[in-house]
Amino acid sequence: MRADAPALRQVAVARLTLQEELANVFRSAVSIIVLVWIYLAATLGDGTDARRALLPYQALIQTRPTVDQRMFRELQEGLLEAEAMRSTDGAWPTPETLAANGIPPFADDPTVKGARYRWSLRRSGTALNYVGTPDQPTAPTWLLLVQEPEPGVPPDQAYDDEEHHTLLDGSMLHVGTWSRSAGPALTDRVVVAPHIEGWQQLYAVGPSANPVVIMPR
Repeated sequence: MRADAPALRQVAVARLTLQEELANVFRSAVSIIVLVWIYLAATLGDGTDARRALLPYQALIQTRPTVDQRMFRELQEGLLEAEAMRSTDGAWPTPETLAANGIPPFADDPTVKGARYRWSLRRSGTALNYVGTPDQPTAPTWLLLVQEPEPGVPPDQAYDDEEHHTLLDGSMLHVGTWSRSAGPALTDRVVVAPHIEGWQQLYAVGPSANPVVIMPR
């Protein structure tokens, strides 16, 4: 070897643990689901058929401003990352953990104009909330509502859609994305019935009759 040749550097390559491999598979699968939802939302025309199935407190995200649509997409990605951590670690990650891993919208993005959000995690029994509170009074507040299954209660359907996500252990979650522009001041309690507190539930495709069918993993 020439004297002036650069020294070789040894790098240790560690094998992924089974949990890490499962988490990667989970992320890949659910990322495909999100992309399919977003694709369908963009190709469903004016969404007339989907709107017919909506209740008064529900709306399609494509009817909202661009900034809200971006937040909605990031929340779908953030929720799926949180579900992956819940599947492998057995506990829901805090907003701080998600932010430290660079997961939007929990991680602050200095390139985004508009309101900045403070995220909190609240839990009561089988229900939990990720709540995003804006620093501007005119910006909407955001809510990810997750309902874990009650012990011994079978799932109400056998496939995933916008409102049903399956964890790696087979547990099926009920999930929803909500926003609110005004209403009573938020407290620290967990929100379990957003529709009676002035929240609006948002969808990429639509409720119940969702055409995306992903069989359990």
